Amino acid sequence: MKTKNLLILASLALVTSCVSLQTPDGYASRKQTGWHDYKAISTEGAVIAMRVERNEDRERGTLAYWTEASRKQMTLSRGYEIQKEGEFVSGEGKGHWMLFGHTYKGVDFLYLLGLVVDGRKIYVLEATGEKETFEADVPKVVQAFGTLD
Repeated sequence: MKTKNLLILASLALVTSCVSLQTPDGYASRKQTGWHDYKAISTEGAVIAMRVERNEDRERGTLAYWTEASRKQMTLSRGYEIQKEGEFVSGEGKGHWMLFGHTYKGVDFLYLLGLVVDGRKIYVLEATGEKETFEADVPKVVQAFGTLD
C-alpha cells in the first residue's frame, strides 16, 4: 500500500508544474486558481494567466503548429481580429505572441496570447482587458511572458 501511495504522489509531482512568471508592475499575483498555474490582476481589471497543457504529439505539435491552430481558433471560430504578433524567448524556450482585438457589447477588448512549446509541454500565456486601459500594458506583459521559467 505504501508503494502505491508513493507512486501516486510521484506521478502527481510530474503532472504538477513548478513554473513561474514575473508579475509586471501594476499587477498583483493570486494563488493558483482552477486550471491556471499563475494568475495576476491589475487595478483596472486586466488579467494575466498561465497554464501548462500536455503536448500529445511532440513531433508534429510544434510551436508553429500550435500558433497556427490558435490563430485560426481565435479568428475563425471566436471572431477576434489579429492586430500584432511577434516572438520572445523564455527560460522554457522560444515563444510566439499574438494580440487580438474584439468588440463586446460596444466595448473594445484586447486579448494577448503567448505560446511556448517544450517537448511534452505547451505553456499557454493569456492576458486580456479593455483596450482603453490594457493597450498601454501590452509591452510589459509581453516582456513578462519572456520571464517564463
